[in-house]
Amino acid sequence: MPNLDQQIKSNSRRSKLLFIGFFVLYATIGIGLSLSAGGWPANNNFLLLAIFFVVAVIIVLITFTLGDNLTVMLAKAKKVESRQEHPQLWDATETMALASGQQMPHLYISPDPAPNAFAAGRSAQQALICVNQGLLDLFDKDELEAIIAHEMSHIRNMDVRLMTYAAVLAGGIVLISEALLYMIWFSGGNRDSGLGFIGLAVMLISAILAPLAATMIQMSISRRREFLADASAAQLTKYPAGLISALKQLEKSSIPASTGSKATAHMCFVAPLFGKGKASKLFSTHPPIEQRIAALESLGTGADHQRRLSGSA
Repeated sequence: MPNLDQQIKSNSRRSKLLFIGFFVLYATIGIGLSLSAGGWPANNNFLLLAIFFVVAVIIVLITFTLGDNLTVMLAKAKKVESRQEHPQLWDATETMALASGQQMPHLYISPDPAPNAFAAGRSAQQALICVNQGLLDLFDKDELEAIIAHEMSHIRNMDVRLMTYAAVLAGGIVLISEALLYMIWFSGGNRDSGLGFIGLAVMLISAILAPLAATMIQMSISRRREFLADASAAQLTKYPAGLISALKQLEKSSIPASTGSKATAHMCFVAPLFGKGKASKLFSTHPPIEQRIAALESLGTGADHQRRLSGSA
């Protein structure tokens, strides 16, 4: 398992590779559009590439400046402005911020009934933690602190920047794929030109592979990050049993997510369910919960956690 310095360096390197891959994919799609429009480089088809380049730059700028805000918008979350609005969540976050030596992140609550949470942000200073209402309804104080400690660990390890970038770029790629399929279906390009046929083929392949590319981007957020964040959370709380209990409760949950997006699934505490089907373990952005529990139990947890639900929000 990598140490903290290795993790931060890895996140920085992967962030750069993520943007390079994004531009390569955009260039491929742009070339396909140019070819389908009637050949290369005739008919000012460089203009299409220029348009794609500008769009790519705009998306990257949005990712840099508004990525964390967009993830909160997807979750339909409301900011917690003061302790009075939700004392238990505020106290848990404040405690874990002090324990980890970090400033307190911005807090948000999503109305989603699925028990989950995520952290986002471009830096520790701009970091946020968003908690679903379903999670607040399900867990007691120790379990909530353990989950907040997990998310605080992602912030400290600088996982959040990479995860936020991946969420916005993956979502952009999915939109591009849908737009390409729409264009192919309703226009078909220039079928009279051999190059036009090649261009259509490139566009079709790009449209089909783009969602797969988005999935691979999310999977590039190594599953080891979850194990590291779990171990860090156990150290912060000094009570691994709380996190184990939370994971066991989530393992039983079958409530599908009502907000967010598959593009942000890799950011969540556990892989969210969408609809009635569970995510494939092969393409899951998270390690299986039973493996996370086993890793925590290997730390030596002592007695099982005795849940103490207050019945209050």
